[in-house]
Amino acid sequence: MKYSRTWYPLTGAISSKGKVAAKAAKAGPIDPLTGPKLALAGRVVTMDDDFTVRPDSIVYINQGCVVDIRDRANPHPDFNGIPVIETRGTIYPGLIELHNHLSYNALPLWSPVPKLFQFRDQWSAYKDYRPMISGPMTVIGEHLDGDGKPAFLPALVRYVECKCLLGGVTTSQGIRLNSNAGISRFYRGLIRNVEQTDDPALP
Repeated sequence: MKYSRTWYPLTGAISSKGKVAAKAAKAGPIDPLTGPKLALAGRVVTMDDDFTVRPDSIVYINQGCVVDIRDRANPHPDFNGIPVIETRGTIYPGLIELHNHLSYNALPLWSPVPKLFQFRDQWSAYKDYRPMISGPMTVIGEHLDGDGKPAFLPALVRYVECKCLLGGVTTSQGIRLNSNAGISRFYRGLIRNVEQTDDPALP
């Protein structure tokens, strides 16, 4: 049986003539390559050999690239008039998350861990692995809607990408899913995917 959905979209304010008033236009997404310059202030952990930590610095960004990192007291002359964004956090410019399994980040943490595992092949063979980890992800990866398209993967990808961004991760690796190798095509939005970047600015 094929189920149909009924959508109830939110409407704007009702005018005196009984028509839905037009909504104010929303600002579109900012393209980092063509958008405005950015100045991000916070505690900056640099990628130099000494892993220098600057407690109160500004990261200057232009056209998607880090131009400079300076102490707040020594602003960059080419960024005069650019408002400083107070992140109230720690910035790791240039840091890339090199290994993850992003899709699995929709699952809760395995807690408490039942035992000490000495190497990776042990926990994947443990009795709880199938019902708690691989089983649910297989259902999510293989389930199709009435049109034969993945039902959950688009929402799953956006959810785990948002979790990355909220944790400060903008570039990651590890997007494949055993139950659906085609999940790669959904990682095309919020964060950079170093496995399949389609970005000439990255190697």
